[in-house]
Amino acid sequence: MKKINLAIGISIGAVLASAVLISCKKETVQAQQPASLSEPNLPAATYDYASKHGVEGNLATLGRVLFYDKNLSGNKTISCGSCHKQEYAFADNVQFNKGANGIALKRNSPSIQGIKGFRSEFSFFNTQNGTQVTSVVPGMPTKTNQTQVLLFWDGRQRSVSDMVLNPVLNHNEMNTPDLDQLVVNLGQLSYYPGLFKNAFGDAAITKERISFALEGFLACLNTTSLTVVDGDGTIPFSEFEGTANNNFIPPVSTAGDATLTPLERQGKFLFHSKYNCAQCHDPSNQGSYGTVTSPTQMFNIGLDEVYADKGLGALTHLPGDQGIFKVPTLKNISLTAPYMHDGRFANLGEVLDHYSHNIKANANLSPKFLNVDGTPKKLNIQPAEKQALIAFLNTLKDDDFLTSPMYSDPFKK
Repeated sequence: MKKINLAIGISIGAVLASAVLISCKKETVQAQQPASLSEPNLPAATYDYASKHGVEGNLATLGRVLFYDKNLSGNKTISCGSCHKQEYAFADNVQFNKGANGIALKRNSPSIQGIKGFRSEFSFFNTQNGTQVTSVVPGMPTKTNQTQVLLFWDGRQRSVSDMVLNPVLNHNEMNTPDLDQLVVNLGQLSYYPGLFKNAFGDAAITKERISFALEGFLACLNTTSLTVVDGDGTIPFSEFEGTANNNFIPPVSTAGDATLTPLERQGKFLFHSKYNCAQCHDPSNQGSYGTVTSPTQMFNIGLDEVYADKGLGALTHLPGDQGIFKVPTLKNISLTAPYMHDGRFANLGEVLDHYSHNIKANANLSPKFLNVDGTPKKLNIQPAEKQALIAFLNTLKDDDFLTSPMYSDPFKK
């Protein structure tokens, strides 16, 4: 009897062990499956990216899906849109995002508005609204259709088509092992063959096509519908000349349906004239109030006496480049806090306090922030002026851009 019981026990143990082994194998297989089990929710007809942004609709649609698809990360947990959220003007509201491995990144996620790396290549007639549209050929980037763009806080990348896959491969960010594996992963998803065929004419998935489609969608993250004053976007500065402390508040001016309050108009004058913020945040750059597309605008603004993060200097290893970072756009700036490359300032008030009286002396401080004797400038922005400047900066917002479904996550139900 004991022998029989022992045999039965051994048999049962073997069955249980086999069941556990099979279960583990099943779990392993399931863990390797793509995370997104549902297809993106897309409109029957593509959004009109062509007439609004000069990007062919099917190319932009594919790029939008790729931008929000968590299957682009190694463990299928984050997407490009995880760190660049529409409601925050494609920045985020945290100091440091976490990558796919759960470790906090070392720099604040910047807004990616206004990044357009290619030139439009052909025109067509839009029969829906009767307009001539310039659009992008759904092909590969070439030397003739690419422009040089300043990318990342330290300006380390100048090509958008190369840049868009850097976070995908970065082991601290999306941590995909290699682009060949990415192509395989996307090929296993039911919705991509049709999207690639619509965009490129056939269903082949390649790393070059993935890159170009992402670049196409980024080119649509562009808003130029900022506040307009006096028709041409300028304030007649003569209204302010000769007044005590340049604090005269002019009457409200409207241009069409765009209106600035007296406080906002005062802030715009202070921005453009008294404090000349526009010398770095250039409003002529596609209405961006920032050097999004300039390859040259990088400055040391005196955040520290000694920089732990050396910015451009970490790449070039030149002493004169330490502490130099890219100038960000001010479009939708009220939504992109916290500010600076390390997210050290929680709000616009703290940013203005820095320029008012906290600029630090260091060997690379931009001459724009130096007195004639070589000491850091103290702008001494008064409380009422600070209020006016913030009021003006809050007008640089485009609500449609922040809510329109053509830029939104298609995987959200």
